[in-house]
Amino acid sequence: MNTTAFDIKTKIKKSVVATLIFACILLLVIKPDVYISSSLNGLKLWALIVLPSLLPFFFLTSLMAATGITDKLSALAAKPAKFLFNCSGLCAYTFLMSILSGYPVGAKIIADLRKNNLISSKEATKMSTFCSTSGPLFIIGSVGIGMFGDKKVGYILIISHVLSAVICGIIFRSYGNGEITENHRGIAANSGNILYECVYSSVISVALVGGFICVFYIFADMLINLKITMPLEYILNIVIKDEGVTKGFVSGLIECTRGAKALSECSLSAVSVSLTASIISFGGISVIFQSLMFLQSAEVKTGIFLFSKVLQTVFSFLISFMLFTFFY
Repeated sequence: MNTTAFDIKTKIKKSVVATLIFACILLLVIKPDVYISSSLNGLKLWALIVLPSLLPFFFLTSLMAATGITDKLSALAAKPAKFLFNCSGLCAYTFLMSILSGYPVGAKIIADLRKNNLISSKEATKMSTFCSTSGPLFIIGSVGIGMFGDKKVGYILIISHVLSAVICGIIFRSYGNGEITENHRGIAANSGNILYECVYSSVISVALVGGFICVFYIFADMLINLKITMPLEYILNIVIKDEGVTKGFVSGLIECTRGAKALSECSLSAVSVSLTASIISFGGISVIFQSLMFLQSAEVKTGIFLFSKVLQTVFSFLISFMLFTFFY
């Protein structure tokens, strides 16, 4: 009986997925010019901004993990990492690289560390709760100065973003009963293949990120053009009472950069800035899937990662709201 019910649910799920895929293909056929433009916008973002900024970080962090250099760096951060997050210095190293580099470098480092047996799956899960962050180049430069035209807004966004990630790390510090891998080891013995493997994995990883960006640019336009986001916009607008801010926030839940741009074009307020902080911390569905692409290979618990992103979104909003109210 249970098996039959399970089979029926499986068939229903497959049917729903197949229907959605067919609907997307139909939209591409009906309005190819619209969605080719969406695809090109995503590819331009990847080629001009993401590729040159991510590829060097992907390669260098892969090389550091493969050669065991991370062991030496993490030793310097062992005590503060133990105090704050109840984990090894590798957590602090990953957090720092994530903060400096931006999405999805933190997730990629976690995957590399797990692949090289430097951390356990439980440690990888714990690290994912606070090592999935955006970077200062995007937050202060692109959003604060480039979009809002105000460096102070950029500082409010970066402070709230980092603090919300730290709070999440503290909340999940007891996950896995404080399991810490002590016997770290690199793979320096295979030094003949390290350069090739790191370059190859980095190129493949950054290409996959580009694929996700392109697909979700199209997906976001489909949702907006079909008015599928309207019910959520209507509900949120009852609370926010600003249609422009509401639409910007909802679009940001799908693709972070697009939402930040839309919110920056609204009147400057604690709400618009705080919602921008929240979607940056959430990352958007596009960034979530990019991160999961790496984290699943590290055996990270998806539910815990997603829950931590929701918490980080809320904390970032609250911190940003207070900072803007008291200091702007």
